[in-house]
Amino acid sequence: MLSQRTLLFPLACLITLIPLSAEAAPEWADPDHPEIDYSGTYGMLASENGFKEMMGWWAYGESGAAYSNIESLKSAANQSVLMREHDHTRFEAECVDGKLALVVTHAPGMGKGPDAFAVTDSGDIEVVYSVDGGEAHKTTWPDLFEGTSAGLRQDEAYRFMKVLEKADDLVLRMHSSDGSPLELNFALAGAEEAFAPVLEACGYE
Repeated sequence: MLSQRTLLFPLACLITLIPLSAEAAPEWADPDHPEIDYSGTYGMLASENGFKEMMGWWAYGESGAAYSNIESLKSAANQSVLMREHDHTRFEAECVDGKLALVVTHAPGMGKGPDAFAVTDSGDIEVVYSVDGGEAHKTTWPDLFEGTSAGLRQDEAYRFMKVLEKADDLVLRMHSSDGSPLELNFALAGAEEAFAPVLEACGYE
């Protein structure tokens, strides 16, 4: 007959193999990207408390019902700078009533700093971008709303999104309205999956 000690020994070994400190991933975590930490306050903010579906670093969702003047809004918002750096600058692809846009929105100043980008005399916003550490490209994006946001629309947005789908990271260098420089580093994992429903809603494949 086996002794009680003999029976308990294998059980004790199994218990020691279980990592006691491991925490379950939050319900909004993307299981396809276990390398991303979705926990904590900023992970919750990124997913809007689980309301948005996380696809890599992107939060996808439909928000048209929240606006009286919009019938349909599908968006994929990159949350990497929020989750990693606690920076509230927004970078997102969106289809608004069938119109495609790729938009970067300045973080709110909250009374402590600028809440808009520097706008040129011609009404554009200067952007220097590089993809995967490659060549820096200097360009201008249209001012979409009183200096708070800049971006690309329709075919221009589509072409840039297709570049980002195959990339790992994007760096945007811009200036706030007070002249202070901004360097925004976006991780792009999940872009292709997150962009797909946005592009489909706007009639792009």
